[in-house]
Amino acid sequence: MESFQACDYHLTAWNHLKLHMNPFMKVLCLDGNFYRMMDSITKSYIAAKFMDHVSESVMFVRDGTGSDRYFLGAPRHFVAEEGVVLRVVDAEPVWTRRPVSSSQVAPVLVDTKPVRIPRPPNAYILYRKERHSLVKEAQPNITNNEISTILGQAWNRESREVREKYKAMAHEIKISMLKKYPDYQYKPRKPSEKKRRMRRTACDTLTESTSPDSLGVPTPLSSA
Repeated sequence: MESFQACDYHLTAWNHLKLHMNPFMKVLCLDGNFYRMMDSITKSYIAAKFMDHVSESVMFVRDGTGSDRYFLGAPRHFVAEEGVVLRVVDAEPVWTRRPVSSSQVAPVLVDTKPVRIPRPPNAYILYRKERHSLVKEAQPNITNNEISTILGQAWNRESREVREKYKAMAHEIKISMLKKYPDYQYKPRKPSEKKRRMRRTACDTLTESTSPDSLGVPTPLSSA
C-alpha cells in the first residue's frame, strides 16, 4: 500500500488544483507556499496535466507585481497587452507589466543566457525521489549513497504493476517536455561539470557521515 500512496503524490497535488479550475480557465494561479512545496517532478506533472486542459504548451512564472503567487499558462497570455516575462539567472521566470508613460515604454532587460533543460526522469528516478524521505525518516543517520542502495534493491523487488505505474508517469512527463521543447536533445555534462558535481556530492556525503547525529547506531527499517 505504501508504494501506491507515494505514487499518488502528484495526483493529489493535481486534484487539489482542479478544485479551483473550470473548463474556461486558461491561466492557473498557485499560492506561493504551495508552489514551493512541490519538487521539480511534481511541477512537470502538473504542467503536463494543465497542458492537456488548455491544449497548448504552458510555463510557470512568478508574479512580479508584489503578490506571493505563481501562474501556470501559455506564454502568449503572459505577454498579452502590457505583460512581459523576465528570465532571471538561477530563478523562476517573472511576469510583470511594462511601465508605460505617455511617450515611451521603459526598456526591459532580459537575460540571454540559454536555459538548461533538465533531462526527463525515468521510472526509477521518480520511485527513488518519492521514497527518499521515507527511508531518511526511518534511519536519520543514513547517507544518500546508502539510501540509493536500499531503494535500488527495493525497486528490483517491486511488482510489475508498480513498475508499470512509474513507467507510465515517466512517459507522461517526457511527452509533456517534448511538447514544450520540441527541439530538445539530451546533451551529457562536460567533464568539468561532472568533476564539480562529484566534488559537491563528496562534500555532502562527508558532512553527513561526520555530523554529531551520525555517530549513533542506525535504526533498522521497519519490516511493516
